[in-house]
Amino acid sequence: MDVARVTRWRDLASKIAAAFCVIALLVLVDGLLVHFREPANLVKVLPGASVEINGELTDEAHQVEDLTFTSDSDRLKVIFAAIHKGYFLGGDMWRGRLIVGPDISPGEYNLSILPKGAASSRKAPAFRILVFPEALSLQKSSTSIVRRWFGVSAFAVAAGCLPGILLGFGAVYLLSGKRDALLAASGRAEVYQVTGGDGGYEIRFGLGTAHGMSPGARVAIYDEGGQQVGTGIVEVCNQQVSVAQATSDQPIKAGYLVSRA
Repeated sequence: MDVARVTRWRDLASKIAAAFCVIALLVLVDGLLVHFREPANLVKVLPGASVEINGELTDEAHQVEDLTFTSDSDRLKVIFAAIHKGYFLGGDMWRGRLIVGPDISPGEYNLSILPKGAASSRKAPAFRILVFPEALSLQKSSTSIVRRWFGVSAFAVAAGCLPGILLGFGAVYLLSGKRDALLAASGRAEVYQVTGGDGGYEIRFGLGTAHGMSPGARVAIYDEGGQQVGTGIVEVCNQQVSVAQATSDQPIKAGYLVSRA
C-alpha cells in the first residue's frame, strides 16, 4: 500500500469518525432538550403501563408510609417505593411506580401526591397523566425528534455512535502511523508543528538520526500539491524528530512534507 492510498483511507476514516461525533452531539442535544420542552409533572403512558415517577417530599411527610395519592380515575394507582435525596438540590424526594389500568380510556387525567390526612390536595404535587390509545400515537407525541421519527431514545442513538467513533479514530491512528512509516522509508515526513519568527520558520517533523538526519542537514519543503515552497537546515534532532530553521516565500503550514535534500 502506497502513501497516497493510505492517505485516502486515513482521510476517509477521519471523516467517518467526525460524522459519528456530530450525530452523537446532535442527538444528545435533542435528548437533553426534552426536559425543557415538557413540564416535569407530565407523564405519557399507554393503558396497562407501569412507569417510575418521583417527586418532592413535603414537610408533612417524612417517609413513604406517610404518603397517599388522589386521582380523577380509579384506574390510576401509585406504589411508593423509597425516599431519596434530590440529584441537584439535595432535597428529600419520594420514588414510586405509576400503575395504569389496562382498561383505562385514553385521555388526560390528574394525579396528586399528598400526606395522609391532608385536608386538601390543592397544594399537593400534581401530575398530568396523558394516556394514549396505542404506541404509535405515544411515539408521535414525543418532543424528541429522534424518538418521534425513529421510536428510539436519543441517548441510545448517542451510545450507538460510540463504537463508530472509537473505530474511526482508531483507524486514523493506525493509518497515520502506517503513513509516517512509508514516508520515512522514502526520506520524507510530515511537518507537524510550525513556529513563525522574524528570521523565518521553525519546523518540527518526524525524521531523526534513525533516518539519516543530523544537525546541518538540508531539507526541502513541499506543499499539498507537491510543489517545493522552501528549504530548511536542521538545528537539533533526536532519533525520531528533527527541528529545522526554514525559509520560504510563502507561509509554511503544518501538514506540508519535508524531504532530505
